[in-house]
Amino acid sequence: MNFYLDDNLLPSDFTKTNKDRLREALNQFKVNNNSDKNYTNFFSSRKYSYFLQGDVIRDVRFPRFDFTKRTYSKEYFDCILLSNTCDMDENNNRQIKKEILICKLILFDDYKKVLLNLKPNNFNQIISDIKSQQFSNIFYLPPNSLNKDYIVFLDEIHNISIEELKMLKIDIDKNRISTLDFFGYYLFIFKLSYHFCRMPEVSHR
Repeated sequence: MNFYLDDNLLPSDFTKTNKDRLREALNQFKVNNNSDKNYTNFFSSRKYSYFLQGDVIRDVRFPRFDFTKRTYSKEYFDCILLSNTCDMDENNNRQIKKEILICKLILFDDYKKVLLNLKPNNFNQIISDIKSQQFSNIFYLPPNSLNKDYIVFLDEIHNISIEELKMLKIDIDKNRISTLDFFGYYLFIFKLSYHFCRMPEVSHR
């Protein structure tokens, strides 16, 4: 997938330096990009008292379905928050309640092992394409405060209640692993938009 960044897509309060930085950083994800630059500065050091879209949080409940027994069990994974920041504010009164959308984080090294077992001929190319954000349904996260890199499958979405997120917010500094900076956030919402909101294609499906 290619990224084309027009100034109209950027907040008006961005400085020219920040606009240029974002544009330069996104250029590395163009198909057939020959640059050896690996832009990994996705994360912000700022501390917020509330959760933001794109926050990575730890130990969230996920259901696992056993196809043999046809039963669910409970597991815990680190995850990324997909919902809009305003939708995660429990003080935002609304007539119709909204659930919080999340995707679990998968350790990239674990995924590589699974992929190796499948013995694809183009293993190295697949790994390179994932890190270059070329798959529309996969968001690659470079090493964060855990010093590990992860992937997120945007077509494997779960939800939790806003009450459950509110409980995690009580000890937010412990439960939040990282927050995306403006580059990481824009890349994240570009990937979400591309995955869910592509314009009609030439081929009829």
